[in-house]
This record gives sequence, structure tokens and C-alpha cells, in this order.
Amino acid sequence: MRGRRQTKRKELPVRLRYAAVVVLFSVSADPVIARFSLTDGSFLPDCCHNPVDQTEGGRFEGRTWRLTTLPGHQAADLAALPRRATIRFAEGRVTGFSGCNLLSGTYKTQGTSVTLSLASTMMACPEPGLSIERTFVQALKGTLSHAVSGDRLTLTTASGAVLEFEPEPAMTLEGRTWNVTEYNNGRQAVVSLLPDTRLTLSFEKGAVSGQAGCNTFRATYRVQGNRITIGPPAATRKTCAETVMAQERAFLAALGSVARWTIDGGVLDMHRADDERALSAKPGDAK
Repeated sequence: MRGRRQTKRKELPVRLRYAAVVVLFSVSADPVIARFSLTDGSFLPDCCHNPVDQTEGGRFEGRTWRLTTLPGHQAADLAALPRRATIRFAEGRVTGFSGCNLLSGTYKTQGTSVTLSLASTMMACPEPGLSIERTFVQALKGTLSHAVSGDRLTLTTASGAVLEFEPEPAMTLEGRTWNVTEYNNGRQAVVSLLPDTRLTLSFEKGAVSGQAGCNTFRATYRVQGNRITIGPPAATRKTCAETVMAQERAFLAALGSVARWTIDGGVLDMHRADDERALSAKPGDAK
């Protein structure tokens, strides 16, 4: 009996040492606290899991989030907007729609804190979009804390107000015709289309084509994540009024300057490398 007790006392430190090596030198990107049995040295099922933002369901960045809860406003009002309010964080840039205007800017994170620097377009719109926008933009000022649980994002302001978001249903460039609503005229202004003109984009298998206002055009494109490169467009040679031709030249130049794209609230938003907006478009007929 005495010899058997001494054997147990010698085995126990060895098992503890091996267990410590496993815990200390684990390199899992998603930390797990492992349990092991002191009686036989075997590992038990995982007991604890730290839900950091690494899995698809828990990512804070690289997704478009749709606003579902805004203090001071009814959820039904948010859902009834012609275009839902959204926000997207990716590679230090933030984009979105605030209920009335487009948002763009930069952000910085430190742990679970995020600080935004935002600019927006200056369009007027009817209620409740205008009041929702005022509250939303005001809430995004200062430093917020973010958390993702399942498929829900929360942003909490310094005063304790909580904004809640759900993932925006994914859309792709391909599979539809995009109707351009505004474009960069090359003179530091994003402008709407001339009356009775149409600008369109259709992306399919590395080629983009569409209506340029007077002529049709076609160009190649390459996509890597949210980055895009569009080659020089080739257009037909029809002649229209000079104002229409000037719009066409400016639109095709804006298209060629595109470096990044996002789809927020169902709207295609394309930016130049200097972060200036190149064009925006809404989905038309789905193919």
C-alpha cells in the first residue's frame, strides 16, 4: 500500500507539468480554457469560450450593419425608411447611410472602443428620415464601445445610449443593372444626372458595360475584396447635345477613377483612391 501511494505522488506533478505546457503555449486565434482530469490526466470537453470577433458571426469589421434600434425612435420608423440606415467598418474607413444622407470617413479602434471621424452629403429629405439622421449622427460622435453577439452589433455611447444593428443582406456587383444616381464631375463636386438621361452599369465576368448618357460603353474590371480596378472604357460614337456629351465624358472619367466599392442599404457606393466619391447607383432590373 505504501509503495502504491508513492507512485501516485510521483505521477501527479508530471501530469500537471504537461497540462501547463498545453495551456501556456496554445496559439489558438480563439482562446479556449481547457479542462483536464487530475485523476487520469485526460482532457475534458471545453468549458469556456471567449467570444472575440473572429468568427463570421462575430465580425465587427468587413460587414454592412443595418440600424434596428435608435434611442428616441420607434423600430417601425427605422424599418419604414425608403432606404435603411446602415454603417460599415473596413480597413480604417467607415461608410453608410444615416437616413437621409450618405456617410463616409475614418475610424480608429482600441480594444472594444471605436472613434469615428465622419462627413456626409447635404441632401434634404422628409420626416422621419431627417430626425432619424440627426439622432444617428449625433450618437456616432465621440468614442463608442462596440460588441458583437451572435448576429447583432451594439454601439454604446459614453452616456450609455445603445444602438443596435443587424447584418445587411448581402448583395453583389454582378447579377443586376445599376442605375447611376450621381457621379463626380471632376471639379470636386458630386452631381445628379441631367434630365431625361440615363447612366447604367452592369458587371459580369470581368466586364462592365452600360449606358453613358448618349453612347453605350464597355470596359474590363478586376475585383479583390472591396477594391476594384476598371480599365479604359470603349464607347460607341453617337453624337448628342454638348451638355449630354460633357456629362458622358465626366461619368466615364469618374468610372475609370474608381478604386473601392461597397453596397450599403442596397445602394452601390464607389470611391476613388483619395476617398472622394466617384459615383452612386441603385439596383435596377435583376438578371
